[in-house]
Amino acid sequence: MVGVPFRLVLTGDTADQHQFQGYDGYMALAGFAWTLSLVSNYIDTGKIRHRGDFPGRHSVRASALARGSLLADFTVFLTAHPEVLAVLGIPGAIATNVVSSLIYDVAKRVIGRNLGQDDRSLSPNMTKLLDNRGGDIEALVAATEASIRQSHSVIGNGAQAINIYGGNNIINVYNDQTRQYVLQNVEDPEVHEKNFSVAAFNANSGYGSVFDFDLGRTVPISMTKEVLSSVRSTFTWGLDQYANRTGKHVSVTYRRIFAMDGTPKRYVVLKAKHAV
Repeated sequence: MVGVPFRLVLTGDTADQHQFQGYDGYMALAGFAWTLSLVSNYIDTGKIRHRGDFPGRHSVRASALARGSLLADFTVFLTAHPEVLAVLGIPGAIATNVVSSLIYDVAKRVIGRNLGQDDRSLSPNMTKLLDNRGGDIEALVAATEASIRQSHSVIGNGAQAINIYGGNNIINVYNDQTRQYVLQNVEDPEVHEKNFSVAAFNANSGYGSVFDFDLGRTVPISMTKEVLSSVRSTFTWGLDQYANRTGKHVSVTYRRIFAMDGTPKRYVVLKAKHAV
């Protein structure tokens, strides 16, 4: 087993007196633990789970809270040879040397995407994982959306910020700005149609991302099961075109979901076809 440490440092408000509001504080910690459980389960098993009993639930252990302002330590216990390492072509003999960095990379990516951040300074292993299983990562981003929202419950209710550390390096910070982002969804009722390249797609869930040429970045996508059944082959084709750099695109009919500042958070797919 490999133990990978995480630490939350809560600062501001009553956290500076080593206290937080009981309900909101512990709900926030539970939300973070659930995020780690979903991430660790994917790395260990290669599967994305949302509920029920699964290995990731038993992988995350919490230590007692400590002062300074408030410190919450978690340890994720992974097998020495997680399933996802096979995707990266990493032999078992050196697996233990990269397990920690891999879970930090995935946790950082999942949290950042849920906060509307698109980190382009990716490690080689994370880049390779996105190239091979980008749809899985986008599905994991969607799976952790609720728990990351829950982790913000203590912001304004006992703490002004949560600094998230993976080992000695900071992964991200939750604060009032990120709280507003995760809590607010503004649905645009208008239907739009545009050509995209398919950057990632999970054929089982329908989650993924498309590259919006007007924005110059990728935007997460989602769809209902009914829509997925009708567009699955189109998006699978589009992902293949993207991987092979053919320059061919998918024409998507969609609605938009915005953050309060007008930033597109997600496109909800209604229809899709090969672009002419």
